Amino acid sequence: MKRRRILRWLLLSLAACLLALGLLAWGFVWRSPPYYTEYGTIDLPVPILTTEQYKEVSDKHARPYVVQLATASGALVLYGASHTKDPNDHQIGDLRQRWAEFRPSVALVEGRLGFLVEGFSDPVRKFGERGLVFAMARKQGVKVYTWEPQIEREVAQVLQWHAKERVALFYILRPYFSNLRHGRPTDPDGVVEGYRRKRTRWPGLENTFGSVAEVDAIWQRDFNGVKDWRDTSDEYGLPGYLNDVWKTSNAARDEHFARVIIDLVRKNERVFAVCGSSHAVKLEPALRAALSAE
Repeated sequence: MKRRRILRWLLLSLAACLLALGLLAWGFVWRSPPYYTEYGTIDLPVPILTTEQYKEVSDKHARPYVVQLATASGALVLYGASHTKDPNDHQIGDLRQRWAEFRPSVALVEGRLGFLVEGFSDPVRKFGERGLVFAMARKQGVKVYTWEPQIEREVAQVLQWHAKERVALFYILRPYFSNLRHGRPTDPDGVVEGYRRKRTRWPGLENTFGSVAEVDAIWQRDFNGVKDWRDTSDEYGLPGYLNDVWKTSNAARDEHFARVIIDLVRKNERVFAVCGSSHAVKLEPALRAALSAE
């Protein structure tokens, strides 16, 4: 009986220790920021710039491109960065300074981020400038959201304009294209296989690509004569119809992003948003027009 009580005590103690360690670890493990979906219906009095309109100014605007707005009760810093994963990039220090001076109540970051354990990984090396903003928000207890639309909503919009196979190919390869500017991974096929498995389960994209070999086959069929997808970056546009799908996707993201910002500022928040510089340039006229009378 005594031995049984000791064993029970040991098991309970072990369970308590594991629970404490789990809770401790959970506090240091990043979870993807939630979506912001509360804005309802918001009309944009001035349209967001199109990709074609942006091309006319893409070589002329400042980088980073920073938009600052203030209303009677809310405010915005929209930081359009040149994407970087270099902790020594001048933008990283600039972001820290602007954050400290602005004292935001809400942060918006691009993308969904992912798994990171604080203290073991550098958020800038892992996720770029958005990782820094997310880290600063967590440290100071500032509310933080991804400014991206829910993926089901975005994909549904894109599928209204493009064939299922083309849309699936774009979303499978999109993260690879985006990250290639930071260096080619040692195993491109392994990276893309991870995205293929996940993204072909998204609503509307089921039963499209069953393997990376099928991705290769479609690429050779539709993009014969251009460089392999393993060497393709989205920094200067994508080949063929993938660029058209990208433009539709980007437009859906920009419209959602603008409405999230407008709603939060109208709710008296001090909003610090980080994105690629093109988004900031394209959104500025719509944001100024919507918030000028606030």
